[in-house]
Formats: sequence, structure tokens, C-alpha cells
Amino acid sequence: MDINSLIDKYRMYILDQKGLSSETYRAYLNDIKDMSSFFIDKGITTPDRRHVRSYMLFLHTHYNRATINRKLSSIKGFFDYAVESSVIKTNPFSHVRSLKNTESLPVFLSPEEIIDLIEITSAPRDRAILELLYSTGIRVGEIEAMNCYDVDMKAGFVLVTGKGSKQRTVPVGSRALAAIKTYLSSRGIQDPIYCADPLFLNSRGNRLSSRGIRRVVYAWSKFASVARHVSPHVIRHTFATHMLDAGADLRSIQEMLGHTSLSTTQRYTHITLDKLMDVYDKAHPKAKEG
Repeated sequence: MDINSLIDKYRMYILDQKGLSSETYRAYLNDIKDMSSFFIDKGITTPDRRHVRSYMLFLHTHYNRATINRKLSSIKGFFDYAVESSVIKTNPFSHVRSLKNTESLPVFLSPEEIIDLIEITSAPRDRAILELLYSTGIRVGEIEAMNCYDVDMKAGFVLVTGKGSKQRTVPVGSRALAAIKTYLSSRGIQDPIYCADPLFLNSRGNRLSSRGIRRVVYAWSKFASVARHVSPHVIRHTFATHMLDAGADLRSIQEMLGHTSLSTTQRYTHITLDKLMDVYDKAHPKAKEG
């Protein structure tokens, strides 16, 4: 089996047929290429069960459960395609079961931490990125895909293209809109609704990638001395948690985050319930009894 040639064909297949977000598309390809490199380095062209066990052991020693499950899903899809294309007879990973995920609470920043991070960010583009992330809770890949005309300054909304190319309209705060306006003005753009250029550009004048956005967030969080690793996804969790703390209902948060299932959004209720119990334990006289 010419695995690299098959990867090229599969790349076109998932690009045309799967309707994946750019982030998911890249993750799938990277997972498959990593697996391919592992087997090629060992001189394996068509892996069997023994080779699969070796690779799964490698994954277990390098990644957490959630990442292993994502990689396994990517790899199974790739070999299912190989079977459908009559390249191989059976999927060598078909017998491998996904791992049970241990439920972990999302990492988020306090209101003071996120405000300090945003306030210390002096570069207009970077300030606009951080303001937009915290104001809307949208994904890093969704910000990457945004064009100027997706921002409606007058109505106070942004048009977001999410997973599966599904679009949703998300309200955005005045501070984020002001930061975006300042940044776009530096590019000579007064009203973004009439501009088809990417919303955020890199130093070469091209669309700023998800990786570039992550670098922006990480660099300014280090500069602000935030005492934890900060990513765009941490800011997304921060948005959802703060919205829930402020009394927003789950359905509204689900819509803004672009979650297909309410159960995904309900992860954030555990955080506020923990906070509620902490307040109760410290304040309620009956909590100390016994």
C-alpha cells in the first residue's frame, strides 16, 4: 500500500465530502500523517494487529485520552476509506476501542485575569483578537475564517462559520467592536461591511492562521504574567463560565458557542455549582453543623 499516495486522495475526499472545519481538517490530516510516519520509519507498508498494538502503545505514552481518541477516530476513518477504495481488505484499527474519557472541568480565567490580559495588550490587532475571543466565545478556527464583512458594527453582531460550515450570528460587545474598529482603521477600512478582506492579517498581509492567533494569545498571556497556560480555547471557556455566572441561560450560551448538543454546554454548570457550594459552605450557618 502506497500510504502517502492514499493520504493525498483521502485529503481531497474529506475536503470535498466531510464538510469539516479548517481546524478539524488539519487535525485529521496531522493525525494520519503522524501515524504514517511512525509506520514508514519502521519499514511497515500495511500495518497488521501487531503493528497497531505498537502504535497504540506509543500513543498511550505520549498523549492524553481525549487526544488518543481523536487520533483513533481520524485513523479509523482513513483506513475505512482505504477499504472502500479496495486498497486493503480490512481496517487494521477496527478492533481498537476508544478510551473512556475522564470528565475534567474546563480551565478558565477569573474576571480580573482576563481583564488584565486584555488591558495590557497594546497592539491594535492583538487587542481586537483578545476582545473578540472574550466577547463572543467563538473558536480559534472561526476567527481565522472571518472576513471583514462578517462584522456588523451597527447591529452589534458577527457572522460566524462553524463546524460543518454551519453559520450562526453571535452578539459582540461594544468594547470588542471598538477594538476591531481601531484595528481596521489602521488598515484604512472604515466600514467592514463593504470589505471582503480577511478580518485579521499576519505580518505578510495574508490571513492570520489559527496557529498565529494562538501565538498572539500565548505571548500576551506570558507578558501579563498570567499564572497558567492561556489559549483561545481557555478564553472560550472563560466566556461561557462568566456568562453563566452572570445569569445567562444554557440555551443562549449553547447558541453562541455553536454547540450542537446542550449536554456539551452543561459542562460549565459544574463550575458554577462548585462555586455555589463553596459560597454556601463559607456563608451558611447550617453548612458548618456536623
